[in-house]
Amino acid sequence: MTDLTKKKRKYNLNTLRPSKHKQLEFFIADEVDVSTFRDEMASMEHPFFALKGGDTKVREYKNGNVIVTVRPAAEIGLATIFDKDIWIYAISKLQEAINNGKPISRIIIFTPYDFFVTTNRDKGGKSYKELEKALDRLSGTRITTNIVYSEDKQESIGFGLIDSWRILEEKKGKLDIGMVEVTLPDWLYQAITKTKVLQISPDYFRIRKAIDRRLYEIARKHCGSQHEFTIFLENLLKKTGSSTALKYFRSEIKKLSISNDLPDYEILFDPTTDKVTFKNRNQNTPQAEASRKREKGKREVHKIKKNLLKK
Repeated sequence: MTDLTKKKRKYNLNTLRPSKHKQLEFFIADEVDVSTFRDEMASMEHPFFALKGGDTKVREYKNGNVIVTVRPAAEIGLATIFDKDIWIYAISKLQEAINNGKPISRIIIFTPYDFFVTTNRDKGGKSYKELEKALDRLSGTRITTNIVYSEDKQESIGFGLIDSWRILEEKKGKLDIGMVEVTLPDWLYQAITKTKVLQISPDYFRIRKAIDRRLYEIARKHCGSQHEFTIFLENLLKKTGSSTALKYFRSEIKKLSISNDLPDYEILFDPTTDKVTFKNRNQNTPQAEASRKREKGKREVHKIKKNLLKK
């Protein structure tokens, strides 16, 4: 694409009208209806969010070459997995706009009412206060990581889970008083625009316990559309970011494997090997089985061709 901003091509501007709108100033979330919900992939795999309120510990998580350090604002604690609903809400609205060819911005504006309804929350006065507290924790929590989406190079970056937020106290154009304005970090915005997101079940917002929400995220990220995913219990505990003792976590997993009502995924626990297996409920259909067989056949054909080429 020709760069018309360079001085040597300045004469070309005589044939063009000046650009009146450099970029979209903000994105109004309420104007977009969500058909599917999305979550950001790195935060699904690694524990960016705390499982309980008031957690003021600095957390460092390492997995292979990936390092994630989470620092709270000392007075208010880390952002929680329930605060992450604001992330998921923003990601889902922005992804829907992208899918429909609409412009988006890092600045997202929404009514608390739309957020509450979209994320299956109460609409009472207490919810408004809780929303403000969640925004405070999100802006106060700092992430340092070497997971970078903007460029294909290795570097460490730091960012707040949101850059800033404010409640609009006066009417601004068609925007009503009391609307919430949130500026997303560039890191998250890059993840969305580069489709580093995964579709999640709308029933995610109905999951009551923080640990169960985290387990669903891990299952969705690692099992995905495959049939199953198996992991040692100790490694799973590390991925959740929970500070509970292994024996108590084992008890929680046993209970969840008995109730087995996690959206999309069945949980199986093998006490002999101390392994947990997540099975995709949506992959137990005849159509899914046929699809898996086709994929297996393709892999076998590719392997045969590869071996023939070596000869």
